[in-house]
Amino acid sequence: MHALQNSGPKGVFYLLQSFSKDKEVNFNEIPFCLEAENKEDLQLLETLAKSIGKNIYHINSEQRKQLHVAAVFVNNFTNHMYKIGADICNEHRVPFEVLQPLIQETAQKIITLSPEAAQTGPAKRNDQKTIQEHLALLNTEQKEIYKLITKSIQNHGKEL
Repeated sequence: MHALQNSGPKGVFYLLQSFSKDKEVNFNEIPFCLEAENKEDLQLLETLAKSIGKNIYHINSEQRKQLHVAAVFVNNFTNHMYKIGADICNEHRVPFEVLQPLIQETAQKIITLSPEAAQTGPAKRNDQKTIQEHLALLNTEQKEIYKLITKSIQNHGKEL
């Protein structure tokens, strides 16, 4: 919002979604995050948003920054984890599609549970035997990521 140098009406119309070429999206499911300097401009943005979608949120600039970094974690970083999983599957001639029901279940689960309540796995159980077995199977970069994520899960709510 502050990057807009004009002195007239200004606002932000921010769609929180990852867009891919040739992938259709349902605008009724996309959050529209709106911000304006005055009520009239905010109402104008809201009218426009409601004409193409239904999930309207009034989000200020600081909240939008925080929302964007949260979105990087839940979207971009998660997708990178899928890439690592696919690499491991490909390397060992296991079809990645075997993991797809698990991916879908995990995504569906957080609709009814908090991400914290939905967390499972060896890090959550502090299953050191399984963690060490997994580390022995991974390359150097994968080990670093596995250790960091494991530590984060185990220290949830504590300083790392």
